[in-house]
Amino acid sequence: MFGIFDRFGVSWSLANVAVLLAVAFTQSACAQAIQSTGVFGQAKMVFDGKTLAVSTGEVAREWALIERGLATVELRCGTTSFVAKPQAAGACDWDLGGLGKARLISLKAKKDNDERFTGDHLRVVAEFEYPDDKLRVRYVVWAYPGAPGLRTQLQLKALPGFDGSRKVFTPQVVDAIELAEPWTQRRAFGLMQGIKTSMDVSILKEQTVTGKRATIDWANGLVLQGKGRGLTLVKESNKHTALKPKDDVATGAFVIDGDRVSVTGAGLYPTDVNADGYRTCWATWLVLHRGGEQEGNLALKRFDRARYPINPKRDVFIMANTWGTEDKRPPCLHAAREQNVLEELESVAYLGIDVLQIDDGWQKPNWMPAARSGQVQHGRGAVDMFGDYPVYPEGWVNVRKKAERLGVTLGLWAAWTAPTEALKTNYDRGNFKHFKLDFAKLDTKSRYDGLVNKARDLIKHSNHTARVNWDVTEVPPRMGYFSGREYGNIYLANRKMRTVRHPVLYVPHKVLNDAWNLSRYVNLNQFQVTVQNVDHVLEGAPTDAGEHTHEYAVGIALMSSPIFFQETRHYEPAARQRVRHVLSAYKKHRLAMYEGYVFPIGDEPDNASWTGFQNHNPQTGNGYLTVFRERLNESATGTFQLNFVRTNTLRVTDLLTGKTLSLPVGPGGQVEITIPEAPGFRFLKYETPS
Repeated sequence: MFGIFDRFGVSWSLANVAVLLAVAFTQSACAQAIQSTGVFGQAKMVFDGKTLAVSTGEVAREWALIERGLATVELRCGTTSFVAKPQAAGACDWDLGGLGKARLISLKAKKDNDERFTGDHLRVVAEFEYPDDKLRVRYVVWAYPGAPGLRTQLQLKALPGFDGSRKVFTPQVVDAIELAEPWTQRRAFGLMQGIKTSMDVSILKEQTVTGKRATIDWANGLVLQGKGRGLTLVKESNKHTALKPKDDVATGAFVIDGDRVSVTGAGLYPTDVNADGYRTCWATWLVLHRGGEQEGNLALKRFDRARYPINPKRDVFIMANTWGTEDKRPPCLHAAREQNVLEELESVAYLGIDVLQIDDGWQKPNWMPAARSGQVQHGRGAVDMFGDYPVYPEGWVNVRKKAERLGVTLGLWAAWTAPTEALKTNYDRGNFKHFKLDFAKLDTKSRYDGLVNKARDLIKHSNHTARVNWDVTEVPPRMGYFSGREYGNIYLANRKMRTVRHPVLYVPHKVLNDAWNLSRYVNLNQFQVTVQNVDHVLEGAPTDAGEHTHEYAVGIALMSSPIFFQETRHYEPAARQRVRHVLSAYKKHRLAMYEGYVFPIGDEPDNASWTGFQNHNPQTGNGYLTVFRERLNESATGTFQLNFVRTNTLRVTDLLTGKTLSLPVGPGGQVEITIPEAPGFRFLKYETPS
């Protein structure tokens, strides 16, 4: 692959790579093992005493061992060099503020999967001790075989005498590279939380970065594009563009200083570091690609899929949630009662929905099911409105029995403060597999780590059958768009029909816009996009939802993880048939869709565009389209430029009608699609002729 690998050879196996070189350090009375090689599949680690090299088989990074730690000296994607150069004046890839000389005390590489919370990878751990600073630092690299990037993370542990009195680490660089490549484009991107309260602001922020020096402190990622090659840096943190400085958990920035690009944001403060064990900083993704913007976008999503892999039996589902039909709290609490849930189970089973999640209104303050409404946590309003009604007089036995008979999986809402043991008990008694954890305020790393550990504990208790869907609807820091998805999906936004409150109102083109912009940089099928009943518009509500078809409303969510944020029993009989037809068609293809990668196509949704999504499988060259002619669009034909299509024709099947046609493809993947009606929607499968 590159120099150091050539010297050691490439024909290693797991059986013969555990060659340990005993290295004696005069600075330490008890030197630890330094591993020279490690291999898992295509992923390799080689250390020759001076240089550390790690490769996935597709990309590679090489570091020089220097006085203060490690410094990147090479980056490659295949045979293409990114011309990394030595850091200036012995600068290390990390900088926590004036750290002195370091000594390498341990280097290990082994196959790992983070207790089954990520894909199998080669985990490389270089452990350094800073004697003068009374600090140990682990630099951890995850190399997924065949992946287009590497994940790096610092871990910190105090030694006796460590000075934790500083307010912050200054600087708090967690990774850095020195690049001699002339980058013609530099673009930062960030995603916004709190979209329930900021409906008029785009979920995506993008900005071209100019000048030789820049600090971008709002972004999730930074894309550098040169001639025929590029790289993307991503913060694996809960950074979002609406994050207030007072709530920021040291998520840091991207800093450009000439040829040096640094990722800051330790997550930890000196007071967080102790001798009890290693504390983790925010991780960084470095994703490399050859080609242009399309190829870079695909590389990022491929790495995202390696980091947060999909288990089809567990992660592919359509959900309904009891909260979203009514507007205010008392009726929504009332919807969580057993009588309603038993009716909803019948409804979702008929429609083809896989999961019914019981939202707020089921629980006593101790997070056990309430027998009557007077016991419901914060349920006074529901009692005043509906009286002392039964909630779960026999616990979960009746809903569990009915769900199992109908083949519907159950989910459960809880606040993030619910005790882990209570969540486990509800899992055991109700067989709940999807836990929505709400109201989190993760404004310290300890709170963040505590919630993550709660999710891990619950999921391990379930033998990895349970998942969490994180609520990111509010502005306070919650789970991130690029963090936490090893535990489940991101619940994006409250979008309701029976309301006139603008921040939570269901407006089709706004929901479509959120999904379209989100799909620029993440795998959309790990995000829950709302489906609503467009027949239930409240009089006076400022939405045109009632002018859209049920097919259109469901279609908006098909490239995501769809969530019916409503009580589905309110669909009229004719509407039920139409929704069921769309879901039936979708479910025949969704496993194949989860093997592809979703990209936005057409123009940005604004209620007058031709817009949609392309789901492309790079292994087969085939894929799916959801295409929308928005309500105010006056043209019956729209032109789309598809990604990665290099053929003159496509065989296209309309999955709702069964009709097929041969679709001409123009230069650059251009196709024309006709929809006579506005608003109109098509769900299409395309295949490359053999």
